[in-house]
Amino acid sequence: MNVKRLILLIFLLTTACGVSPDEESILDKSSCVLPCWNRINPGQTTEAEFLEILQNLPGIDTDTIKDQKTSQGNIFDKLIFFSFRQGWTLSRRPKLHGEAAIIENIVSSFTICGAINTSMNQLVEKTGEPEHIISGNDIGGGRTVILINSQKGISFSFTTELDNLEIVSSTQIDCVDTFDSSLYEKMLDAGLFSSGYYNAEETKRVWYPWNGYGNLDEKYPPGQL
Repeated sequence: MNVKRLILLIFLLTTACGVSPDEESILDKSSCVLPCWNRINPGQTTEAEFLEILQNLPGIDTDTIKDQKTSQGNIFDKLIFFSFRQGWTLSRRPKLHGEAAIIENIVSSFTICGAINTSMNQLVEKTGEPEHIISGNDIGGGRTVILINSQKGISFSFTTELDNLEIVSSTQIDCVDTFDSSLYEKMLDAGLFSSGYYNAEETKRVWYPWNGYGNLDEKYPPGQL
């Protein structure tokens, strides 16, 4: 067997039998189970500990770590942004990125968005069923869906086209947010579970209790205030 054919055979075997890092679920990129992610625990992990964890995780592009003071009235003092390492792409926009929200030097909320390669079923198996679901049309012409488990301190979301409104176990999630559950009411009132649109009272008027998979328009149509 010549060298070229041997290389091709090895390539085919590795791609058939393994999952590349870019295809791993974000859940498999962690040393602990949500709401913990690689020892980042909202409500417990300090800002200094968080930055040290990021600096030592091999998947993080440390050059992208930036912080930003928040405006007056925001419930968080600071946001810290970062991106994951990725191979060459046509777009410079990172496929996987995250942020942490800081209150008094403690990580209070931790979010990862993008190509997280994680389905509804995977999250439900790890964290249990959500308590509530909010479904609303967005300015991009799609439908944004946010699911909340306040007891576990977890919310997750995805956006879908209006001609694909079925939510099923294999539905792919776009963002996972873990948060300090003691801040839940403050976050709810700040509109953090409604894309900034509603306060706590308004959010509770437009959400639905989780009632399983199905068609969004039939089970969870956009609420009206």
